[in-house]
Amino acid sequence: MKIKNIFLVTLILFCANVRWSQAASIDQTIASINADAQKPGGPDRALKSISASTHVPVATLAREKASTGLSYGDVYAAHAIANAAGKNFDQIVKLKTKGKTWEKVADESNVSLDGKKRVKTVTKAPSRPAPNVQMPRPPDTSSTYNSGSRP
Repeated sequence: MKIKNIFLVTLILFCANVRWSQAASIDQTIASINADAQKPGGPDRALKSISASTHVPVATLAREKASTGLSYGDVYAAHAIANAAGKNFDQIVKLKTKGKTWEKVADESNVSLDGKKRVKTVTKAPSRPAPNVQMPRPPDTSSTYNSGSRP
């Protein structure tokens, strides 16, 4: 019985640690994008990098950032979650402006922070399988912007 309890506690702690590391990862990505945007020429580089990652035009990203008051990293997170969840940017921003963390926004959008859509348990057989949805790759936060061309 004692070994069973130890195993159960270990399993619970492992699951909690995985969840915490996913939240830390999105927070680190947001912080990295925001730090890069603070450098000279950073805002343009950040927008170009987010655009390359999310396939949203730079002008649209700039407009959304100005109208919502989100940071560059938050704009990326909102688009990444929206793309993975099949929702639009405004729907995700509404959840965030209600004071929710990005982890909670992703959870409520049925998206894990590692970029995969969650499969919910269904009591009846689904009519077709859910597609394997991936979040866009995080934007390049290096000090120089890579336009996508390779040397």
